[in-house]
Amino acid sequence: MNVNYESTSAERMCDELLNEFIVQARLKLTELLADEKEVNKSWVNIKGKRYLTVATLMKVLRDKFNHHLILKSEIKHDCINRVIIEATLFHKRGFFLSSGLAERWKDPMSSNMQKSKAIECCQTAAWGRCIKSLLAVGYDISTADEIDRSIISDINKEIDKEVQ
Repeated sequence: MNVNYESTSAERMCDELLNEFIVQARLKLTELLADEKEVNKSWVNIKGKRYLTVATLMKVLRDKFNHHLILKSEIKHDCINRVIIEATLFHKRGFFLSSGLAERWKDPMSSNMQKSKAIECCQTAAWGRCIKSLLAVGYDISTADEIDRSIISDINKEIDKEVQ
């Protein structure tokens, strides 16, 4: 095993290009978060904090990286009650960049879309976590899609308390 590995000029160029794409994507997302006109389009305000939507993350990823990256989803666990999905981002040459894991509880009869469409929502959340892990914009890994779910859950708990 060669411990004195020296990178090639092609590898260094690829690293520099990838770093430049990441910087450009971070700048774009930061601009979107600062733009008041983008509220409820690119980001949502939840309890005074701005959260990017997964759709915005996906759009910026595609716009800045073109076809240099591959986003893969893998169901890690799927049973009658819950699903766990891992999203992984790779460079087209095959090297790993980031990953994100999400879990959703299932209830096909629920009026709560997070439960009735658990697999779709879980995949979206995993994608968002994976992209946020790579781009690290803002102060949270959570996306607007996930935070909305937790607030709805808190509201439902409050309603349940009042009904009892």
